[in-house]
Amino acid sequence: MRQCSAYRNSPPPAIAEAIRQRAKASIVYPPDGKFVGDWKKGEALAQSGYGMRFTDYPPRGPNGGNCYACHQLSKAEVSYGTIGPSLLGYGKLRDFKEAEAKLAYEKLYNSHSAFPCSNMPRFGLNKVLTIEQIKDAVALLMSPDSPVNK
Repeated sequence: MRQCSAYRNSPPPAIAEAIRQRAKASIVYPPDGKFVGDWKKGEALAQSGYGMRFTDYPPRGPNGGNCYACHQLSKAEVSYGTIGPSLLGYGKLRDFKEAEAKLAYEKLYNSHSAFPCSNMPRFGLNKVLTIEQIKDAVALLMSPDSPVNK
């Protein structure tokens, strides 16, 4: 974060690559080797903003991803943020490839592995979401049956 702040989130290429490599090295992959979970659980996770607030202590449930705060994920959703890009058709645009599911997992686990100095939370690195929750979020993005890809 010190380097991102020093360069106002736009580090020179060599420093950006060093950040990306450090972030990539921090990723913990699913023990079962599968990157896609249950898209229905992923949708609930995307809708939930629960967790990590002072009013959420002691914790009474799992943290949510609050994805709609920054992204459009469904055509049916009328309230979503625009800080992050629209993710409509995410899996469809990537031909539902397993390699793309792995990249999505990595972005969710530690967003700096894809975009150094990204504003997106580093959900896995900071233990906001579990590995299973991240897999469910990947399923929301990558499943042909998910509302993201309809």
